[in-house]
Amino acid sequence: MTSSVNTDHQPPLCNAKPILNELRHGLDRLLAGGNATVIDLQRIPFGVDDERYLRDALGDGEVHATINTLGKSTVQETGVAGVWWVTHYDEAGSVLGDFLEITTIPEVLKSQHQDIMRGLRKLSASLEIEQPTKTAQE
Repeated sequence: MTSSVNTDHQPPLCNAKPILNELRHGLDRLLAGGNATVIDLQRIPFGVDDERYLRDALGDGEVHATINTLGKSTVQETGVAGVWWVTHYDEAGSVLGDFLEITTIPEVLKSQHQDIMRGLRKLSASLEIEQPTKTAQE
């Protein structure tokens, strides 16, 4: 006879349902006043089935982005509008941070002021270079 004893000493589900409940409250706050909420999944004890349960419950949305800077970051819209799964990796591919963000768009996807200024300078320089030169005949 086989035993169904969990050798990891963690329940199959530990905090998935409380996290889903916090997501529900976060969506209420977002709708009421635009306040974003971030849940740091690495700071919450997980049972062996928690991540799978969360991923199944939330599903996948239509938007997926990969950012490559000092390691990779992935942003996956879940099937619940306003809930995003954001994971940051180091250069070796190890997870540095794993978050659920309740927001209209995750901060990591927003252009930063300094980056916009660099883009403006680059665009302005391109326009100056590509200006046709006037000939003496004009």
